[in-house]
Amino acid sequence: MNQPNIPVLRLGPLLMASIQVELTDALAEQLQEDLLTKIQETQAEAVLLDITALDIVDTFISRLLSETADMCRLMDCKLMLVGIQPAVTVTLMQMGLALTGIMSAMDMQTGLYRLGYQLTRISSNPSSES
Repeated sequence: MNQPNIPVLRLGPLLMASIQVELTDALAEQLQEDLLTKIQETQAEAVLLDITALDIVDTFISRLLSETADMCRLMDCKLMLVGIQPAVTVTLMQMGLALTGIMSAMDMQTGLYRLGYQLTRISSNPSSES
């Protein structure tokens, strides 16, 4: 069976990825590799990783996220984890896993803001230019 891929998108100096499938250990490792490759290729300043769809984060995934954040820092890039579900937060705390060194935000917009970015419209009618 073919393993799904989590797209890593570039938006200016940022990379964004949203996990919308079950995060297996193999997929998590592939995502880590893809993120690091994209950081090198684009010289991204930060990565926004959306985990809103994740209901479970086990010890392996938690460790991998922490390692990924450390690797990002070594590449002069920040990792912002967004959309952590309350149940995931409770589970992580019960397991004694704090995801130290990882910045977090409730949603993408807040994550962008905490990284020092915001989305603004440059024109009220973008189609008016011909």
